[in-house]
Amino acid sequence: MIRTNPDKSVVLEKILKMEKVVIELGCGMNKKNPDAIGIDRVDLPGVDIVCDLEDGLPFLPDQCADVVFSSHFLEHVSNIELLMSETFRVLKKGGVMKGHVPHFSNPYYYSDYTHKTTFGLYTLCYFSRESPFKRRTPSHYNSLDFKIKKIKIIFYSPFLIQNVFRKIQTWLFNSCRLMQEWYEGGLCYLFPAYELEFELEKI
Repeated sequence: MIRTNPDKSVVLEKILKMEKVVIELGCGMNKKNPDAIGIDRVDLPGVDIVCDLEDGLPFLPDQCADVVFSSHFLEHVSNIELLMSETFRVLKKGGVMKGHVPHFSNPYYYSDYTHKTTFGLYTLCYFSRESPFKRRTPSHYNSLDFKIKKIKIIFYSPFLIQNVFRKIQTWLFNSCRLMQEWYEGGLCYLFPAYELEFELEKI
């Protein structure tokens, strides 16, 4: 259900006066950060602003946010280029975008019919002029220039014994950039990853 008045917590009129603005995209019922401004298309208890993020963030002023966070949400967005552009616009200089997305090798990714965009090690490099990896990605598709501060491959299993090996894999394949690229270039279907943890800075 989408509300007629989307600003249900009346935060938009005071956002420029807030000392620190943290925005959580696709927050659902429970925000990871209780102090964040939660945005989602479904009117749930944890949501402060109800809107369809496929349309971006037109209701937010330029350079108003210190942090934009999302956890397993970006994969639900089909127009990821627009949302990344909008996130860059609303972040202050030095502000960060961070969160988690499922890795494309995660078998659970394909079980969810609402997933629309896949993410791999290089996906976020398309929104930066400087890649930390040996393999280069084109930078001419958009004008964004995030600084990539972190991209970590996370291995996880809900099964206890199996998860011990997943933790070892997380350590091993993130030990250096070369190991990350070696993993994704040749081992990702042998040892599927669970998610990517990322942090991007607006410079």
